[in-house]
Amino acid sequence: MSQLKTKDRGKHFGFLVRKAITESNRYDIASVAKGTDMSYQSFYQRLQGVTPFSADEIRRLIAFFPDPTLVSYLLKGTAFVAAERIEAEPEKSEDHIFQAAHRIVFEASDVLETIDQALKDRRIDHREAVSIMSAIDDAERSLISLREFVAGMKK
Repeated sequence: MSQLKTKDRGKHFGFLVRKAITESNRYDIASVAKGTDMSYQSFYQRLQGVTPFSADEIRRLIAFFPDPTLVSYLLKGTAFVAAERIEAEPEKSEDHIFQAAHRIVFEASDVLETIDQALKDRRIDHREAVSIMSAIDDAERSLISLREFVAGMKK
């Protein structure tokens, strides 16, 4: 618990939400506000850190705007890891397993590429370490998603 800031009151989370929406090609602040049943003004106050998100608002936000970095932030410092659910009809499960396995290979190659780029000068700086960790997080989520999908097939 000592790793977590207790005085933040959600400002950093609001910043991450705003950053994720801004970097998104599919969403904008107004559409996410509407999709989470909030007025634009109320939602914007949360993005600015004026008002913290409630647990229900966070749940609606993640349901409407499923960005893995937000879930990872909420789980940071815990024993849990965010993973996407792979939904498929039983007759198409082989296709989904194949696609998920390929995604893992692509994500792992992104990790290697990021490390290769970072080590060109024979050292890894803070910014490069963040990029490497982000690539590893993506690969880890892909692996866990596939594991959970395959485990669910046994039932």
